Amino acid sequence: MYEPYEIDISEKFLKEILKRIDGKICLLGGWATYYIVNENFEAATGRRYVGSRDIDIGFHIDKNWTVEELKNSEFSNALHLLEEMRFRWVSFRFFKEFDRDTGRELTPEESAELPLYKIFQLFVDPIVDNIHSKFRELFGFTPIDEPLLSYVFADGSFVKAKLFQVEVMMPRPHLLLAMKLNSVIHRDKEYKRMKDISDIYALLWFSDVRIGELKKGLFSIYPSEKARKTIMSFTENEIKRVSNAIGVTEEEIKRVLAELK
Repeated sequence: MYEPYEIDISEKFLKEILKRIDGKICLLGGWATYYIVNENFEAATGRRYVGSRDIDIGFHIDKNWTVEELKNSEFSNALHLLEEMRFRWVSFRFFKEFDRDTGRELTPEESAELPLYKIFQLFVDPIVDNIHSKFRELFGFTPIDEPLLSYVFADGSFVKAKLFQVEVMMPRPHLLLAMKLNSVIHRDKEYKRMKDISDIYALLWFSDVRIGELKKGLFSIYPSEKARKTIMSFTENEIKRVSNAIGVTEEEIKRVLAELK
């Protein structure tokens, strides 16, 4: 699914970002899944769960903020931090490039001289709960929005974990599961879809929340029929590839996913 060096580079910069970033943020995506399920997954299988190659961080945005409040927000401060860390941005994403053979960070000039297959791109995605009307005018782009983040910032649906000596918020498992069900149906890259399917399985079976309670929380914010259709869309080949990637049998993955059918 991912190369070990990709995960190592991503976790190295996740650590640096979390240690340096200020304010109220929420870790999302594959890294949030990893830190929620890894302890139980490792205890059951003897192996670490797969990490992430991208870094997703959630921010609260109030649509009624003034331009000055938006300028002074955690979101704005995080963008400045990423720029200080020499991340570049394209569209709504920040990225760095690395030599796949050596792991060395590349300058823009160096990466321009290499073929794409020799370059690993680490992406950081700032994600917001609401889109402010002045985003593009102020920052030059419109970020990804995830309305389900409002459950974290407005309703307190989060857990806290100590990562790299920093207290970090993450969505509650049922909420992160809902986000994963939303994202998997829109994936245009195969490896990202495989990771989402893996994360959906892992959140169902290896979080600290019993599966009945997890489903109850999920279906309170996410339509059960939509979840069922999404699970039914997973192909035999996709399940096989996830099985090979995480070392869990196809039958076990199917059995757990069937809980949402």
